[in-house]
Amino acid sequence: MQKTGYYRKSGELFLQNISLKKLANTYGTPTFVYDSNSIKHSFNLLDSIMKPFNGKIHFAVKSNDNLGVIKYINSLGAGADVVSIGELKRCLKVSVKPKDIIFSGVGKQKDEIEFAIIKNIKQLNAESIEELKDIIEISKNLKKKVNVALRVNLDINAKTHKKISTGDENSKFGIIYDDIVSAYKLMKKASFIKPYGLAIHVGSQLFDYDVFYKTFSKIKKLALELRNKGFEVNHLDLGGGFGVDYSLKNLLNYETFNRALNKVFKRDDFQISIEPGRSLIAESGILLTKVIREKSTNLKKFLIVDAAMNNLIRPTLYNARHSIIPLQVKNNRLIKKYDIVGPICETGDFLGIGYSLQQMKKNEFLAIMTCGAYGSVMRSNYNSRPSATEIFIHDDKEILLREREKIDQLIAVDIIPNF
Repeated sequence: MQKTGYYRKSGELFLQNISLKKLANTYGTPTFVYDSNSIKHSFNLLDSIMKPFNGKIHFAVKSNDNLGVIKYINSLGAGADVVSIGELKRCLKVSVKPKDIIFSGVGKQKDEIEFAIIKNIKQLNAESIEELKDIIEISKNLKKKVNVALRVNLDINAKTHKKISTGDENSKFGIIYDDIVSAYKLMKKASFIKPYGLAIHVGSQLFDYDVFYKTFSKIKKLALELRNKGFEVNHLDLGGGFGVDYSLKNLLNYETFNRALNKVFKRDDFQISIEPGRSLIAESGILLTKVIREKSTNLKKFLIVDAAMNNLIRPTLYNARHSIIPLQVKNNRLIKKYDIVGPICETGDFLGIGYSLQQMKKNEFLAIMTCGAYGSVMRSNYNSRPSATEIFIHDDKEILLREREKIDQLIAVDIIPNF
């Protein structure tokens, strides 16, 4: 029987029927492990909400750009939301249909816009008047039509971390509300632009019904105003940002989003798309790490592990607190309070501060939970550290998605000058 999420058997952590301790020993650490059942469960939850609206889910590739992950989510029925030509090419590599791809992002360059237009993607989301003018000029030069949606900055406080709040006028994202009519006039006059509606995204880690309701109400009001002025507004891209509980205390649900969606759009004829990333895959991912040693000072006890901020930067960048648990529970161990830190030469290199865990010993393993989104995708090679292995668990089988880099590979990238 397939299981959704992790579970313990004789104190040992498993995903589906795979021992994570065995994976750690086989592939080494640090290693990311993704659970296909968890991804499928999250997708089906959201898909059931969108079906009454004939809505389309577009996976936000920025949250995890592994080709195997993109391919699997696409096989479930999702399209893709990309923010660079690199992400777009990744999607095409695993046969995501261009008609199912949305291209967002504030800094699309000429070659990226040209490539997207030539490939006949579903839509380009223009994020400024200046960008819209570039798209108009490029499409005219190519003599090729393109669907363009306008990303609107609704100046809404998303009540989330300031680094993932994107919907107020202090952020770089979107066209301000007051300029949308002017932008639509530009599109209407352009020979090779098909106006494709409006797009929004006010931030990430959203749970608040009032934020969803206010956002959806405001975008609907603007869409109706544009229609009344004679503009074509058939599509509404409502973005993503659905929250995940990193403490694991609450199960994933889309209840507040669902309520707001039904309240605002239930009897409307808009074609709706959404762009979830984190909520589809965060809970599927676990980062396995090995204890290098324990270290004590007069003030603290540290667990020094082989994963680091180059593998998972969220704790130091966003003050994120992931659940961290042993791969093997030992009931006879004392409970100690640890700071869990990596080997990188930075004070900010920590995975968790002030965690109560059973006493851990050298070469034992920990699991850092909810790492499927914004984990490996934000990796670096700081301190010349290779990136982690990535494994996918599907139908009770382990599939290698990405091999661990070798130090020699990192060195080979540089060109040694002949001084």
